[in-house]
Amino acid sequence: MNNKGKISLKTIIYFIVIIIIILIGKSIYSKYNFYDYIKGVREEGKTSFTRDSSVVCSDADSYKIENKDYNDAMFYKEIKVEPNTAYRVTCMVKTDNVINQNDKYIGGAQISINNTTECSEALTGTNDWTELTFMFNSNNRTSLEIGFRLGGYDEYSKGTAWFSDFTMEEGNLDSNTEWNMACFIIENIDATVNVNGTYRNVNFSMSYEDIKVVREDMKRLQDSIESLSGSKMSITYDVIEITEPLTTISYDEENEYYVGPNDVKPLIQNYMERNEYDYIYVVIRLGDLSKSNEVLVHDWIGLRIYEI
Repeated sequence: MNNKGKISLKTIIYFIVIIIIILIGKSIYSKYNFYDYIKGVREEGKTSFTRDSSVVCSDADSYKIENKDYNDAMFYKEIKVEPNTAYRVTCMVKTDNVINQNDKYIGGAQISINNTTECSEALTGTNDWTELTFMFNSNNRTSLEIGFRLGGYDEYSKGTAWFSDFTMEEGNLDSNTEWNMACFIIENIDATVNVNGTYRNVNFSMSYEDIKVVREDMKRLQDSIESLSGSKMSITYDVIEITEPLTTISYDEENEYYVGPNDVKPLIQNYMERNEYDYIYVVIRLGDLSKSNEVLVHDWIGLRIYEI
């Protein structure tokens, strides 16, 4: 028998090596391929992004963020949106030992809009697969960056989070002409802020007269809307007094110190879970720190755009 048609051992080994290289390359590609998503971190060298075939919610590999030290990390993509339109984004999330650096509830595994404070509920600790829902209004935007995050706009987190099963839905226009509103009166503030390197306590309380004025203003708002719209629109509302103090005040370079949705959310969350409101007002007694704590300011914060 001649050797014609025989494959040499050297050729077989060559093809085996090629197949192994292809399989290894495919494995590496599958592990690190995030398709159209962009990966972003606040601090380099503390986070790894991988696809995980061993921890899955459905058939597809999950997207894994591991913060080996406290960091803010996110994978995101730009989404085209219609202005002044409501959207809902959902995903499944699993977490392992997620801890926030400053123990702020705004940090953890979450859905968010990049470069804004708009975000879903954040998961911390260890959780099996849990559905997260993020609802937002595009307002005047035509595009934005939807991100899946381990950390927060104003918080660092460490631990591991897996994300899977992403959906995004456009909402329908609500033609209801009766809006249900909530007015939360936060009667007390007891927070510590850093003013030019010096820590100061901000401590204010609303008086009976302050609260009476708020209630009168809400009644005037109800009457005015019905009158101005020619009875084509009306509102109902609840006034809810909260005696538990506000203990945090937000800060950024543009606005300096201000009371934002993340500050008030712990105080109003239980009420929001029991009721459905179209618009939320939070009324707070504030002062001007650049002058003195005795300067009286009443601040009304409308939170509808934050979807709290």
